[in-house]
Amino acid sequence: MSQIFYPLTSLRNLSKLVSMSSLSYSEWQSTQDLSILAQLAIAAAVCSDWKEATKINQKILSFTKNNVEALNRLAKAHLSLGEKEKAQKLYKQVLTLDPCNIIARKNLEKISKSNGASQSNGKQNGNSNHSALANLSSIFIFEPGKTKTINLLNLAPPATLSSLSCGELVLLNVKKHSITISTCDGIYLGVLPDDLAHKLLTFIAGGNKYEACIKCVTSKSLTVFIREVCRSEKFLNQPSFPDNRDGKPDKDLFFA
Repeated sequence: MSQIFYPLTSLRNLSKLVSMSSLSYSEWQSTQDLSILAQLAIAAAVCSDWKEATKINQKILSFTKNNVEALNRLAKAHLSLGEKEKAQKLYKQVLTLDPCNIIARKNLEKISKSNGASQSNGKQNGNSNHSALANLSSIFIFEPGKTKTINLLNLAPPATLSSLSCGELVLLNVKKHSITISTCDGIYLGVLPDDLAHKLLTFIAGGNKYEACIKCVTSKSLTVFIREVCRSEKFLNQPSFPDNRDGKPDKDLFFA
């Protein structure tokens, strides 16, 4: 399966790459080593330096115009800069080269849905940015006993986290003694804390169902929003996520 980013070999290498990405453009512009350029592109993305990432990936494509990984990375950079049309064009190019590329296909679907929602809400409200925020806030609506915001542990590498987006659906994977979180493509992202995982394992075994999406992500942290979507008769009067002792929900459950 094609990935947006090449894997990094270690955190030490990542640290070196981040330092390299902070150098002036002229200090790496002369290199023609595609491996080094790809790693620099990763480092720039990890730092959310999307303009730099754009330049580096364009450099790679000047040597190999059909480099699918570079095209995906460049599209991601344009998308992060708010340049949807450029990103859309690049993702379509990827699918021409690799019709089964899941990353390009998924992101094209997101862009299409986003465009449709923006146009619809823009006509109603005259402000697409406000509408987009409203759509996100509707995803993260707090429901007493039914929703929970939680930071994941044992996170995936920064390069993987940098490919994620707020509001993106993720999967809860039930293990024997834990629950891991992955993308819809099956890419590992992190694990729920043990105390929460053990509670949910009991609820899920009894028939409850849950869904989750990304609420906040950086290169060093990942917060997911979990919602109970179906409660079995066995737990009819038992909330999945009880409020605090003082009766007030965790402040981080609210969309900010």
